[in-house]
Amino acid sequence: MSNFTSPVKILSFNIRVAICERGTSHHWPLRRDFCRDVIAQGGYDFIGVQEAWFSPDDPDTDQAGDLARGLPAYGMFGTSRDPDPSNGEGGPIFYRRDRWELDANDNGHLWLSDTPTVRATRLEDATHSRVLVWGRFHEIEGGKRTGRTILFSNTHLDYLFEHTILLQATICNRLLAERARPGEPIILTGDFNSYERSWPIRQMLGETLPTAPAIPPAPLPLRDAWREVHSNEPDARTFHGWGRPTEDRRIDYILFNGDLRVVDAQIDRTQRDGVFPSDHYPLSATFV
Repeated sequence: MSNFTSPVKILSFNIRVAICERGTSHHWPLRRDFCRDVIAQGGYDFIGVQEAWFSPDDPDTDQAGDLARGLPAYGMFGTSRDPDPSNGEGGPIFYRRDRWELDANDNGHLWLSDTPTVRATRLEDATHSRVLVWGRFHEIEGGKRTGRTILFSNTHLDYLFEHTILLQATICNRLLAERARPGEPIILTGDFNSYERSWPIRQMLGETLPTAPAIPPAPLPLRDAWREVHSNEPDARTFHGWGRPTEDRRIDYILFNGDLRVVDAQIDRTQRDGVFPSDHYPLSATFV
């Protein structure tokens, strides 16, 4: 078990990128407050958001800005994954200001490519550039650091070719392993666009993939928070396509490594009169 002063609550939430829903019943201004409420009412320590659009000059699509303004109790870390850091799609991290302090010298954006430190780079067959947003956070109590830290990270993998997704997962795991510290908990949230028994997830969990000999074993085997709690339950969907699900399986995950125990994991299926905050269900986990 961790030595944190109280449980650590995590949310992973793909909020559906605003520019793809402009002019529809799922347009961002129609669900902006709902998304904010889902986050604010949960009392989460960290939120990994996927598909947040950064557009400070367009109030109808500026999802990152809206959440940052609408969640004053939270700090936001993250930029667009695209060439312009202030415009485009990203995966920002939100964190409770009263409990966590982002280490100003230990954070960053790493692209899931052959050149992770070069902005907006991607693998050859990837549909988009994909990024790992990460930061080392210091627990604070009474305005002072407790001496405990956590490495929190967030990502969103590709959706088209499984081999490309597998390579992205392998790069992501390696990058986290390079930044790991002995005894420090690591949490990774994300939309992996992969089912539980797919190669990318199995690789992240440290399984050997005999049919993919070119893929090295994960240097940082992770654990699946949902499965830790629901060990005997069928997999449950997190993508529902605005209430029109085609698959009954998860593609969103909260993965972790270190001296943590999961005491709760839930899929939030909240809706208001048939209206959803996103085309994904938010996924939460509580650690002690």
